[in-house]
Amino acid sequence: MGKASFIDIVLWLALAAMWSSSYAVIKIGVATLEPAVLVFGRLLAGSVIIHAILRSRGLVLSRDPAVWFSYAVTGLLGSAVPFLLITHGEQSVDSALASILMGASPVMTLLLAAWLVPQERLTLRTSIGIAGGLSGVAVLVGPAALAGLGEQLGGQLAILAATACYAASTVYIRRAVTRPPLEMAAGSMLVATLIMGCIVIVSDAELRRTDLGASSLGAVLYLGLFSTGCANLVYFHLVPRLGATRMSQVNFAVPVGGALLGFLLLGEALTAQRLLALAIIIGSIYLGTSKSAKPVSARETPPPADHPPRG
Repeated sequence: MGKASFIDIVLWLALAAMWSSSYAVIKIGVATLEPAVLVFGRLLAGSVIIHAILRSRGLVLSRDPAVWFSYAVTGLLGSAVPFLLITHGEQSVDSALASILMGASPVMTLLLAAWLVPQERLTLRTSIGIAGGLSGVAVLVGPAALAGLGEQLGGQLAILAATACYAASTVYIRRAVTRPPLEMAAGSMLVATLIMGCIVIVSDAELRRTDLGASSLGAVLYLGLFSTGCANLVYFHLVPRLGATRMSQVNFAVPVGGALLGFLLLGEALTAQRLLALAIIIGSIYLGTSKSAKPVSARETPPPADHPPRG
């Protein structure tokens, strides 16, 4: 795993922006759409975009059953299941508390990667970076956001379960996936879309609440185009290049993006509390993603070289 290039850093920041903006858009969408319908819509839109790009480059999906297993695992753990869990959870959990809960994803990824991926050995710098990132998120949202902890237990557990799905998907891609990023994004999105389509078809109650107004269509298209389609392309491109631990720390940038979007688009103040939190989070991301010479793990076997990204 080499050093991140300037393009990788720009893409990482773009991914953080696309994901951080999705929570507000989900709030708009669930006001008029059932969670399963909203998730299916965003997956369908994202899948159409990715497959159009795939075909424009003369590429096709593999016919190998083993590769389709990879499509299914990443489609379920990286898209369908967490999207549905987060959308359900945000019906009762406010965005500040959701940010804290989503901050558990890098911790889960760090531990899973250190256990399962030889290239991702646990280091002191990475551990400090993770702890600092969590601290920064806590400072950003403030102690008041913790007041509701446990009151909407179902929604909170759904969001925590989504973070576990993201962690497992990232580690699986890092450890087992060697197919080109564009192909993996297209295959995983196709599987996720088909599964969510089946869920919507068998759920009559979901269809009865469908309201295809301007806000609903706008939310579906935005989530499908940016937070799903473009984000999946960037995600599958970066995981083999940056590693599971580095990629997981994009979740620390989600509340940062929320604060900046609030300031730029909604005129919300960048208070001293928020500026302090941004400084802590940015510093922690740098610390956790930069190279460390001394691993905490006792394993001394040198890690094998990464599989080069293809496509």
